[in-house]
Amino acid sequence: MALIQSVTVGDRIIDLHQFSGEVMEEKKWATTQVTSAGGGYNVNTGQNNPVTISSINRTHDQFFLKSDTGQEMAVELTDAGLALRKGHRVTVFWGIIHGQANGKYVAIYNHTTNSLTKMDDAINGLAMKPASGLVSLAFIASIFGICLYGLGFIGLVVLYIFWRIRKQRNLELVAILQAALDGAIAEAKAAKVA
Repeated sequence: MALIQSVTVGDRIIDLHQFSGEVMEEKKWATTQVTSAGGGYNVNTGQNNPVTISSINRTHDQFFLKSDTGQEMAVELTDAGLALRKGHRVTVFWGIIHGQANGKYVAIYNHTTNSLTKMDDAINGLAMKPASGLVSLAFIASIFGICLYGLGFIGLVVLYIFWRIRKQRNLELVAILQAALDGAIAEAKAAKVA
């Protein structure tokens, strides 16, 4: 579990870590969450309310790695789409915002199959800051401004311009983290993993 690089991404520092080893055990399973809404009788209309049923399927991976020095690490992921089995040589990469205790897995390289799995949502989450509550408040104020005074249109235009600038900046931040991760992956690929 080695810190391999600290990357400055905007005003954040992301510490990239990696761990390489042999898969000692692996387990894959799926879960399904079913939700329903509606139903019952509507006394106002005299009709039954429609029932809506939805489900979310998730695939879970859990595996244990053992390094050449005997150190072990457990890895648990959801919806990563991993293809690995016992005996494969794997390098796991994760990023932690500097000063925090935990982070997110960002990539897994399987040396045995020469396959790479990247977790784009985790990379984006580390690189981009969430929008502030002020943006949501400004959007709501703009809607009220349109309805009440007709001035909200100006606010919406300003918000759109702000959104475009923020989107471009976020793309730049993700590219910085992605480049650092790609460099670390290239080094792991080039390294002789016995």
